[in-house]
Formats: sequence, structure tokens, C-alpha cells
Amino acid sequence: MGARLGCLHTDPMQVKPGVQMLTRLIESGFLASQSVEGNTTWTLAERRALVIDTDTSVSIAIVLAISTEISADWLTQATLALAASDHALDCGLQLRGDLWLLWRYYDEIQDDEALSQGIVMQLAIARFLEKSLLKPVDSNRASLIGRTV
Repeated sequence: MGARLGCLHTDPMQVKPGVQMLTRLIESGFLASQSVEGNTTWTLAERRALVIDTDTSVSIAIVLAISTEISADWLTQATLALAASDHALDCGLQLRGDLWLLWRYYDEIQDDEALSQGIVMQLAIARFLEKSLLKPVDSNRASLIGRTV
């Protein structure tokens, strides 16, 4: 899946905000595209990505290094972690075929600082979902709170 770059105009008033955001992401160095035989592939900070652009925004998905045969516990923990984090308000998980995707919405009104922070946070959340949630939980370990040692 590639983004629809369409025709980039020289008059900034004619360029749709979604295309402007896509251009900003590419110019920032975080997002890169490569076109081979008419197929566009994307990377976000050197990670395989998918891009959807609309008239007003861009959504980018990072392909997560997670098996589709994970437990239901992982999915429960992942969705609860996303719902509980203020930093993940613009994020969502999708299972597409045999790929887990972490999507993030990038609004056209974000300044450069918010845009960079959003990308860094998306990468951090992806790493958390891939690394931290895949560790088994020791259900036999009791809480130390309130225990006398």
C-alpha cells in the first residue's frame, strides 16, 4: 500500500494538507519511500511502514515484529496499554493478513516539534509492544507491598 502523492503544486495554497504533512514527514528524514515497478514501499525511521494520506492528514503504520499466533493475553494487554496512555491517543492496532500494524494519525496542524515527538512516541510504543509485552508474566510472584520480610 502506498500513499497517493498525486501532483505536487508549486502554489502552497493548492496543496492539500495531507500532502503537505506527507511532504513534511519525508523532508524530516523520518519517512522514506521507494518505488519499484510502480509499487511504493515506505519506511519510518528504517522500519517497514504503510501510509494512508487523506485530504487533511496522514496515518502511518509500523509493521510490528510480532507473530500473528500470539496469545489473547498479549492482545488484551496491548489494547489496554494503548487505551491507558495519553501518548497513544492517536494510535491503533490492526491485524492485516499476517502482519500486526501500529497505526498513528498525524494531523496537519502539528508543528515540527509535535510531529517529531509523535514519531518518536510511535516508535517507542512499537518497541514496548514488541519487547515488553512478549515477556511471560510470573503469576506465582506475589506482591511485596504490605509483606514483612
